[in-house]
Amino acid sequence: MLRRFLLAATLCLLLTGCSQDQRILERIGYIETAAFDAAAQDKIKVTISMPLVTQFARDGKTTDELLETISTSPKDAKAALSLRTSRIIVSGQIRTFMYGEALARQGLWKDMDTFLRDPSISLRTAMAVVEGESGAIISQEYPRHTKTANYINKLLQKEFNKQSVPRTALYQFTRDYYDDGMDPIAIMVKEQKKDITISGIATFRDDKMIDKLPWKDVYLFSLLYQDLSQGEFSLTSEDPNLKAISFRAVRSKRRIKVSKGPSGEYEADIYLSVEGGVEEYFGQAKLSTDERAKVEKLVSEHIVMESLRIIKTLQQNRTDSLGLGKYVRNKMSYKEWKGTDWHERFSQMPVRVHCTFYMKNFGAYFD
Repeated sequence: MLRRFLLAATLCLLLTGCSQDQRILERIGYIETAAFDAAAQDKIKVTISMPLVTQFARDGKTTDELLETISTSPKDAKAALSLRTSRIIVSGQIRTFMYGEALARQGLWKDMDTFLRDPSISLRTAMAVVEGESGAIISQEYPRHTKTANYINKLLQKEFNKQSVPRTALYQFTRDYYDDGMDPIAIMVKEQKKDITISGIATFRDDKMIDKLPWKDVYLFSLLYQDLSQGEFSLTSEDPNLKAISFRAVRSKRRIKVSKGPSGEYEADIYLSVEGGVEEYFGQAKLSTDERAKVEKLVSEHIVMESLRIIKTLQQNRTDSLGLGKYVRNKMSYKEWKGTDWHERFSQMPVRVHCTFYMKNFGAYFD
């Protein structure tokens, strides 16, 4: 009996000691989205959105608690915001970091360094640049989306999973920032007619945003940026055999070859192998006949032409978002690479694109 009593007492002491580590949902403020904008005197405006669960919530519904402050750093902002809420603010559930375009053009690394040092923040946290102020977007309510911050995160994750846009998260941005042969990118969103939409891709040089690729160029950029295992894209042209065509289940492979040209300068060849099923077609060719090869050639030529236009834009901005510098670096000695102004060299580098498109099917309708 005495042994049982001592065991029960020991268990009670252990349970009492653990009570300090308990986390009651209603008392914790889990930051879901953090928005950062440029402010005067080299400060930042920080806006956070936290799902609010109350004992009076009906049907399991939640609302968001929004807090905003101007501070010198994200950690100072968190300390200031904690004085304005009854809950304990924690960062371990952050799903999205959003940056206003003005702050992105000034440079992001100073503020991002904080997140990399915090072990509770996942490197898979999505990153987005907002056309305008990021805090203004998550502070608004949109008729079609009851929880703005949650909607933005789901919108980004859906597009990442569909591979219609490259995945841009804290890990990818940090990896490309530290790689001296590649520049980071970030997805861009904007408010449009009381709604939120993905608008393009922000291209960076080091940690500063330089330019934006519009939405119509995003999928072609994705073909140049990475291999794809799924996706959809559409294109239009003036050719009567290819007025408009849409593809689904797109798969692609990218291969980059760097060599020295006759003048001794490095040149790059990008080889794309793309295949997809036709989902929609407006044109004069009959896809069920040998004319299909003519359409495949037109699509290949279109991809090459538009890809070269995108690459030219990147070169004019001196933003190596495709990572061609990594391939050039492998051809050089360490000393030669370190003595190279890569961004300047990239802007003058001859780049050629080669594309082979294959139409793996053309739907259930046989013309």
